[in-house]
Amino acid sequence: MSDIRARDKWIRAGQATSIVIAGLLLLGTLSLLIAENSWLKTQTRTGRDAFLYGDTGTEIMPLPVLQVLPVMFPENFQPGGAEAGDWVQQFGFIPGTPGVNEGLPVGFFVSTRRPQSGGPSPVLFAGVNCSLCHTAVIRRNDSDKGQVIYGMGTLSLDFIAWVDAFKTSVLDEKRMTAKSLIDTYEREFHKSLGIAEKGMIAAWLLQTRKTVQGTLPRLDAPYGGADLRNAAMMPNGPSRTQPFRNLVRNIMNRPALLDHGYCKIPALLEQEHRDWGQFDGSVHNRLTRSVLAAIAVGATMNNLILPDISSSVTNAIDYTMKLQAPKFADIFPDAPPDSKKAERGKVVYMTHCDSCHGHRQGASDWVQGARHDEVIPANQIGTDRERVSFRYYDVLAQVLFDHFPPGHPLKPRREDIRPGPAGTTHGYINNTLESVYARAPYLHNGSVNTLAELINLKPRRALFYRGDNTYDPKDVGLIAPDRPDLKRYFMFDTAQPGNSYKGHDYPWAYNGPGWNQPELADLIEYLKTI
Repeated sequence: MSDIRARDKWIRAGQATSIVIAGLLLLGTLSLLIAENSWLKTQTRTGRDAFLYGDTGTEIMPLPVLQVLPVMFPENFQPGGAEAGDWVQQFGFIPGTPGVNEGLPVGFFVSTRRPQSGGPSPVLFAGVNCSLCHTAVIRRNDSDKGQVIYGMGTLSLDFIAWVDAFKTSVLDEKRMTAKSLIDTYEREFHKSLGIAEKGMIAAWLLQTRKTVQGTLPRLDAPYGGADLRNAAMMPNGPSRTQPFRNLVRNIMNRPALLDHGYCKIPALLEQEHRDWGQFDGSVHNRLTRSVLAAIAVGATMNNLILPDISSSVTNAIDYTMKLQAPKFADIFPDAPPDSKKAERGKVVYMTHCDSCHGHRQGASDWVQGARHDEVIPANQIGTDRERVSFRYYDVLAQVLFDHFPPGHPLKPRREDIRPGPAGTTHGYINNTLESVYARAPYLHNGSVNTLAELINLKPRRALFYRGDNTYDPKDVGLIAPDRPDLKRYFMFDTAQPGNSYKGHDYPWAYNGPGWNQPELADLIEYLKTI
């Protein structure tokens, strides 16, 4: 009988303990929910603020981690050595404004959302948005502070190299620990992090390292140190990207190692005049273009429909619809277009260029050419084919369409992505040329430095160096030296796959039949005015 009483006593004690534990767990869950609600701080941004600071669902790392990585891993974030400048300079970011947006470079945003899930975070996360790639600085020389132009494709950003620097650092398990990150931050910034902030940093590091390690068998190890400036290792180089490589990797789970479809970062100026996006005209709906770009950088179809993120994306798109670059004469007041030559050059343009590209009418209107939006086969135009012939080019559009479940608010229409019902041509689209000076370098892969070379007024150069290049208003484009220096380090060899400078020999091939140097000299003056 005593044994039964003892057993009952232990059972009641266990039940009571279970109730207490359940209560504590419930209390802890409720406390976490309350805390999470207090962590999340969102705001609706419009106009230029949405473009510059809006959350596009592409959070990358806790802000304290971003701030200390260059301190902890100088070999990766200053691959050219200390004499080449800090990490912002070496990877071609545009410096931010102290006291604004945490002082981060242009194109970074901060949020209280976690990567991918969009869940609340007690520590600020840093991410990148469209202004990172679509903002540029035009400088006449290295001492020139330059003119920032929103909507112009970056001339200097080596983002893919920066991502490899980040991944290489994350994989260093000895030097990068939650403790080392937190200790370095508190020492360098003289601020203490709370328990929840420290816990989030630790959780982020655990998951991020696991994710990067999981890609190694498929993608191989990322590069670090001096290799980040080696064109043989990092063939994209500054101001360029591979627009669909990450989609092949993230959605198709394929390595895309043979993809040489390098593209310059395009301008996002006066988008109201353009119906199809991408140099091959493969994406029609503007929202779909932005969604696919965000997914390539790490956003998900789930966090992109969160109200604050969704509004940031659409408001940034709206901002680019009428966004104009400053006029050439305002950027270069000491080198304005020659008005008489420009008047004659317009005749040359209307004869040889207008049918494909149309022309400016008034301050903001654009008259479309007869062949506007026509995709010209690559073998006809003669430009590099890699962008439209990579391994999964013919199937990727269908894969992207199938990736979004039926009924998802972001699911594209099948006719809005090509190849597909709207066309299957492997080529490049005829489009408008607003502020053509702000579209340097030229051709889809950025292989031609100046407008003078593009129109064959001058011969195209086969090998040169890119990085933080200065601008030549006479030839309208980049000054690219034939030898490297600390700022121009990337060897651009046009003989390499994806880098060809050939094709688009309009009005005439250099020194070819019909070549007319005076008319080309007039043409370039007119092009400065549109």
